[in-house]
Amino acid sequence: MIRVLIFLAFVGFYCARCEAEEIGGTNSLAVQVKLSLAKVRVGQTFRVSLRVENAAPTNQSVLVWGCSWSENWKTDNTNIVLFGQQCTKNTVGPVEIKPGGAYINEGEMQVLHSVPGKKLSFRMGFTPFTGWNASFTGFVRGKTLWSKEVVIGVTP
Repeated sequence: MIRVLIFLAFVGFYCARCEAEEIGGTNSLAVQVKLSLAKVRVGQTFRVSLRVENAAPTNQSVLVWGCSWSENWKTDNTNIVLFGQQCTKNTVGPVEIKPGGAYINEGEMQVLHSVPGKKLSFRMGFTPFTGWNASFTGFVRGKTLWSKEVVIGVTP
């Protein structure tokens, strides 16, 4: 009897994880990037708004770090960096995104080096956590959702 209960608990956990991965694999969440400037100098800091928008008719939940942006956000171009956020308490917690709503982060970015053609293109990726893996003592990462390509003008 105990073996059956353990098996059912395992299957229930496994199926819940499968459902979460299916939801993350749909087109219900989208990453949007809004820059404060259309053109920057190399080394100049500029503001960015990063949004994970929910197009689904139901609430979507993601697990995120409160301050460690590099754990959830990344760029596909190593010549542009997103600065981390300062805070007093950095924890992982769920964020519920309502239908038509968004999870929004405001931060700063910087272009590191000159670029040929004076334009830099990049995408921002958002990777939520899907749970905790006790045997590996770490968070399980979900599928990375990528923004459309963003282009910013760059002067030396």
